[in-house]
Amino acid sequence: MTFVWFIVWLIANLVGAHEPLLFDPVNVWTGTLILAIALDLAAAHAGNTSKRRR
Repeated sequence: MTFVWFIVWLIANLVGAHEPLLFDPVNVWTGTLILAIALDLAAAHAGNTSKRRR
């Protein structure tokens, strides 16, 4: 998910206007990056919990 986000941001940055990643204040691109990282971590955590033994 994070890799897909990076490809989309890279294409948008090259084709459109230059949009830096700002953390103070958080802009839209940085917010979506944080969301992509959170989804990646949540998916990894959900995958680990399904392998528990009973």
